[in-house]
Amino acid sequence: MGNDDELQIIQLYRDHNQYMVAGDVEQLGMLLDDNFHLTHMTGMVQSKQKWLEEIKTKQMQYFSSTEEAVTVNMKNSRQADLIGQSKVDASIHGSRNTWPLQLTLHVEKIAAVDWKIMNIEAAMY
Repeated sequence: MGNDDELQIIQLYRDHNQYMVAGDVEQLGMLLDDNFHLTHMTGMVQSKQKWLEEIKTKQMQYFSSTEEAVTVNMKNSRQADLIGQSKVDASIHGSRNTWPLQLTLHVEKIAAVDWKIMNIEAAMY
């Protein structure tokens, strides 16, 4: 636990944003636990499969994500929360905007060195 874990978790968040913008659902999916779910800022909850499908079909399309702040809260050696704030340019079901998006990633260390995103809660900041 400590700095190396925190750096890995921050990289996980940055990879998540990069793959989201690239529309790379294969790479994005590998970062997410099989039981992953995303709670959107509207309160809608989506499974991993449904969210990735909406990215694949461009119902949810992310054009850019500009990181503004990121903090990691280590709960223990195998669990942590990351709060990331980014300006995200996206088209969600046809509505395009740049949102100040705060994502809270709940992550767990599944193997000795493999951090996975268990779920994400999205909100505006």
